[in-house]
Amino acid sequence: MATPRRHFTHFTLAEREIIRRMHTRKASCIEIARVLDKSRTSVWRELKRNTNEGEFYYERHANARMLRRRQAAKEGSRLIDNLQLEVRLEYLLKVRHFSPEQIAGRLTLENDPQRVCHKTIYRWIHRDWPHRKTYLRFKGRPRKPYGTEKREWDPDKRHISTRPAIVEKRTRAGDWEADLVHGTQDDSRHCILVLNDRACGIRIHWKVATLHAHPMAHIIALALKGLPVKTITCDNGSEFGHHKLIEKKLGCLVYFADPGHPEQRGSNENGNGLLREFHPKGKSLKHVTQGEVEESAELLNNRPRKRFGYRTPRQVFVEMTGLRPHSIP
Repeated sequence: MATPRRHFTHFTLAEREIIRRMHTRKASCIEIARVLDKSRTSVWRELKRNTNEGEFYYERHANARMLRRRQAAKEGSRLIDNLQLEVRLEYLLKVRHFSPEQIAGRLTLENDPQRVCHKTIYRWIHRDWPHRKTYLRFKGRPRKPYGTEKREWDPDKRHISTRPAIVEKRTRAGDWEADLVHGTQDDSRHCILVLNDRACGIRIHWKVATLHAHPMAHIIALALKGLPVKTITCDNGSEFGHHKLIEKKLGCLVYFADPGHPEQRGSNENGNGLLREFHPKGKSLKHVTQGEVEESAELLNNRPRKRFGYRTPRQVFVEMTGLRPHSIP
């Protein structure tokens, strides 16, 4: 079975030099593609996009054009931060019942200085999705948080069924559960990393602004540094994908629960419900500071619990580990 070709093929400067020489000799795209082991469509697209007006292709000019397009693609998307324009959009969406595409088309037709494209308007709506989605006739679904797409099971992951039985008994400290608490769907990068010990319920909160696995692994290692860590149980989010790095840094074992089974991390889910007292669901966490999330962890760690005979999680953690109270986050 042939390997599927990528939609966009990158050409090196040396490959572009070969294209220039063969194109000068009037070679066809098929002949050039055969020499470079590329798709003939890719060669045709390269010539069409980077040939000068005089029908002359030069590799250095082509390379410069590619770099300019790449830089332009990295430029930030336009954001609506004009209060006057926001009021105008709300009126057209809510009162006049215009669609974003109709608004953009009308502003362009009238050559309005505040004209924006319909995608910019949709981005503005998604910035406050719970409230502004009512402006749309077809609500659809909110944006899927980055990094949450479904993946097949990684054979290198340790399934929760292989976790030692002693973890279920909650008789020792050092068996942690990890999770992310998100704010709004459209601003999912800003979230709170939650680590809680299964036995004593002590919690560590860390404000993060990324869903990438590599920095997340370093943050978890830093948050648990100096504390007893025997196991960590996570969900199947891609943000915990660098579990090998976590194991190497902390000398522990990382286990993963079944997708769609939060009850397998019951302590974590219960604690997240308590955290929502301070950071309600649907509220953006973009402007929440590390100091604020630490304050919420401090309040929860010093709240009496019935299951501990009304002792606090911090007291129980000190009794189980022998650590001094000031050494605990």
